[in-house]
Amino acid sequence: MYIRLLAALFLGSLLITLNSHAQDTLSDVRIVEGIVQQRPPNTRQTLGRRYVWNFKGKSYTVLMTIDIERYNFYGGKERYDIPRMVEEGRTTIGNLTREFQNVFKRHREWSKQDRVDFVLSFVQSLPYTLDDVTTGYDEFRRYAIETLIEGGGDCEDTTILIGAILRGLGEKTALIFTPGHIALGVSGNFTGASVPYNGTAYYYCETTGTGWTVGDLPPSSGTTVTNIIPLTPSKIGTTPKPNRIIPPAPTPHTPAPEIITPTPRTPPIKTTPEAPKSGTQNDTQPKSRLGTAIVILFILIGLGISTVYFLHRAFKEQREY
Repeated sequence: MYIRLLAALFLGSLLITLNSHAQDTLSDVRIVEGIVQQRPPNTRQTLGRRYVWNFKGKSYTVLMTIDIERYNFYGGKERYDIPRMVEEGRTTIGNLTREFQNVFKRHREWSKQDRVDFVLSFVQSLPYTLDDVTTGYDEFRRYAIETLIEGGGDCEDTTILIGAILRGLGEKTALIFTPGHIALGVSGNFTGASVPYNGTAYYYCETTGTGWTVGDLPPSSGTTVTNIIPLTPSKIGTTPKPNRIIPPAPTPHTPAPEIITPTPRTPPIKTTPEAPKSGTQNDTQPKSRLGTAIVILFILIGLGISTVYFLHRAFKEQREY
């Protein structure tokens, strides 16, 4: 009886520890310089993925292991609006974001533009795939983890993916909607095409195709913005009508005419202060500590029960003797 009780306590503590780490769908991620030929193996519990891309004349390889059960959970999950799907991805691919942070630590000479362009070049390396080809549905939005497993997607899918990564890196971003297309905007000291919104300039980031850097506006893209949604922890109220994209000047010596379309003055939107940014690594520490404390508590309880049991037997045998 005592042995069964101890075993049940031990299994319960183990399950609690595993659940404390189940938030992140990527169980293992590594970004290495150079080309790695072998990808992580597929098992009954995990899927292995390998992606190779180039940045600044060097090759990089990302190797990741993905939990199948968590992936299947997202296959049946409701398709929310895009800002919520971006925020969901910020936590489920947190290990990938942390690995990007590790790369930045090894390249402290990189500017902010280099860091954003590095992430952008990775997302651009994923093949462009139409929704109705891979899923049978048109405009089927994918969560960030689905785009990583399925090896690509359309502009919606890759924008959700890069939005999740850059949000996890603490960048101030926004969704930029143009007729039939969507891209990401990022705030910072950049140059090129941008969309001014509530006093902040969001520089255009094209996620489809390769070679585009922050501020590059592909010739096929229109300059009329139908909507812009800043990516914050919570979406408050409606958004005013945005301006048009401001293309960069042709040369430093030739001033570019403003092509911003005047819009009616609208009352200011009441917003709440943005919640302090916290790294994805810190989000998991309280859960990990709680799981460890519960494991230690169950072990101490099991040892106490075992000690009482053996003392009881010894005392009983001594009385019988």
